[in-house]
Amino acid sequence: MWKKSIPMFYPSVPDSAIQKVADVLRGKWIGQGNLIDEFEQKFSSVLHIPHVVGVNNSASAIRLALSIIGVGPGDEVVTTPMTCTLTNMPILEQYAIPVFADIQADTGNINPVSVAAHITKKTKAVVCTHWSGTPCDLKELHEVARAHKLPVIEDASEAVGAQYRGSYIGSISRFTAFSFQAVQILTMGEGGALVARRKSDAARARIQRWFGIDRVSRIPTTEGYYDFNITQVGYGYHLTNIQAVIGIESLRMLSKALNHREKIVSLYRKRLGNVHGLRLLPTYNDRISSNHFFTILVKNRKDFCRKLHELGVEVSIVHERNDKYKVFGGIRKDLFGLNRFSKSYIALPTHLAVRLSDAERIISIIKTGW
Repeated sequence: MWKKSIPMFYPSVPDSAIQKVADVLRGKWIGQGNLIDEFEQKFSSVLHIPHVVGVNNSASAIRLALSIIGVGPGDEVVTTPMTCTLTNMPILEQYAIPVFADIQADTGNINPVSVAAHITKKTKAVVCTHWSGTPCDLKELHEVARAHKLPVIEDASEAVGAQYRGSYIGSISRFTAFSFQAVQILTMGEGGALVARRKSDAARARIQRWFGIDRVSRIPTTEGYYDFNITQVGYGYHLTNIQAVIGIESLRMLSKALNHREKIVSLYRKRLGNVHGLRLLPTYNDRISSNHFFTILVKNRKDFCRKLHELGVEVSIVHERNDKYKVFGGIRKDLFGLNRFSKSYIALPTHLAVRLSDAERIISIIKTGW
């Protein structure tokens, strides 16, 4: 068995969250309560983004967005195949059809030109994922979407704190989904958020996340319950106060986490730029990555991974191309950017537990060849 002394991912939870969770567990409200409202407000304030609706994971956020848009049986959603399956499973849950556009072979992000080519009369939305936290070409994507009067849903699971043209991810498209899963930059152990630019969309999402019940307008009754009506389909997508308090405390260290990842990535870029058999992804002046992990393109990927694993360094492809899975229809040979990227990409760790000395060790191992 490989000795993995430098893990690919490692959760970062502040010590202060431990006591706060204990306080919640000793109290009356351990389910959905006021701490969720507090987290939503603070997350909105820290990232300068609009209406935040806390949910149990980012897949739920995407499904809420699709539901609000009205995506249903037989509709098509143009999306990326280079992502976690959480991005595309919600499309199937709405009995709609995920239509895979190609990606850019040098970024891993969806290609706006290919998006335009895959839009039909059945298309109801465009979904993009910010690969490793580096924003997609949102200007071009929105131009395509506007031309066809389609909403854009961003899967920003890996892009907490990322920026595009001076604006934080979450403030640009009609809907943005975030993940607070265990190994994300901002973690609650598990959780997510749907960010909506429209107040009306957020209000509807708040109702749908709790089984279609409007918890704001319901009226207490003398029988110890509430008077309300349910007018739309709802889901059990809510957060709990336990998760919310971890998120509140984790927000305090978000800036530290982002700065640390930037330092690790800067070191990788500085030292790995001229390594034979390895190519770095480009950087852009108009966007800032969250650096959830650092992607490189390598020749002989199996040999590369084998060597690093044997020397105690975890590396990973992180996500498989989604068309690999039968549920999504099987491998597409006409997605040429995806075919190139998926054969050579690999991710290096950037999390808070990776010290600069660890990054130097990883670099030294890579530079000796594989």
